[in-house]
Amino acid sequence: MGEGAILGRNISRRKFLAASAATVTAAAGLGISACDPYIVRKIQQDKTPRQPHHTAWVWQFSTDGGLDTVAERLQGRNVGVVIKTHDELDWMSRYDHHGDAISSAQRAANVGRFFEDRGVPYHAWCVIKGIHPEREAEMCAEVLAGGARSLVLDIEAGSGFWVGGVAEVERFGNRLRTLQPYARVDISIDARPWRINLVPMAPFVSLSDGIWPQLYWDTFNTSGNYDGYRAAGFTIPADGLTPEFLVDATAQILAPYERPIIPIGQGATTNPQAWPRFTHRAWELGQTEVSIWRLGVTPNETVDYLGANQPGPEPIAPPPTATATSNAKTKTATPTKTPKQPTATKTSTRTPTPTRTHTPTRTPSPLSTSTSTPTPTPTMP
Repeated sequence: MGEGAILGRNISRRKFLAASAATVTAAAGLGISACDPYIVRKIQQDKTPRQPHHTAWVWQFSTDGGLDTVAERLQGRNVGVVIKTHDELDWMSRYDHHGDAISSAQRAANVGRFFEDRGVPYHAWCVIKGIHPEREAEMCAEVLAGGARSLVLDIEAGSGFWVGGVAEVERFGNRLRTLQPYARVDISIDARPWRINLVPMAPFVSLSDGIWPQLYWDTFNTSGNYDGYRAAGFTIPADGLTPEFLVDATAQILAPYERPIIPIGQGATTNPQAWPRFTHRAWELGQTEVSIWRLGVTPNETVDYLGANQPGPEPIAPPPTATATSNAKTKTATPTKTPKQPTATKTSTRTPTPTRTHTPTRTPSPLSTSTSTPTPTPTMP
């Protein structure tokens, strides 16, 4: 896609939604039928209406705060919690020695009831690896059966993360959907162009109902990431990888997958005023729900903002002079070419820079931080 592309223009929300409707019509013309498993799941899920809400992720209670602390920060704001329940076949109590840690499916259910009783919507997340796909699917199904409104699968590549291929995704998905045919299951990914296809995206998308891309504007704002986006055909704004740029670029990268997008922003940002910019730009592209990585490093100001700006209505726009990048919406990158159609292969585009490898299994994913200090930034690949 060249200059003047949709991501380089300021378009109204009405026009964006109209374009989305046209895409749906076009998909129907391509033979995507109502018997698509995703469509069937969506119909079943819609029979129990859910109130949209923003969310905040919790990795370990020992670093993000215990149950009472987490609940006190979120209740009364209609901001949900996303709790890590397990890593492959290990419940989180193996790594998190806090008394509130998840030690079993029953414990996960009890934690879920704790939050729901306090008006905090409860979601779960986990890391799967494809080493024992059927058993991993069974653990995920147990968490869903315990009352999680949704389960988010962290499916990044690297040491301590997904190592299987397409066959393992299919085995995992077949078992999970046999046990939980209509449950909401989403995937969380590193959506940078040279990272996204290091895992088999197509089969993962097929079994899932939404995509949560990790968009960390401070952590990603490096020359190596500039090179990576440029290699994929994007033009970097003068003020770097702004929240608006990441939202725009990721929307284009994920468009072929036709799944709802819930972008995850950087809780430990150096400038909390970036959150109104991030949330507002996501809303303009129809992404009305956003999420915080992670609660333990996020200032109350950000949680308060999301509580006061619920999904649906236009969120409060950022002050026009808040930062030098406050008008970045008009300066977002326009790709100089269309990124390649995503495939299920595990090949990637050129890697832009030597980056840090993933941490061992007992440590958190790139969604997490590498230490328990109060204000670290996420350790990204």
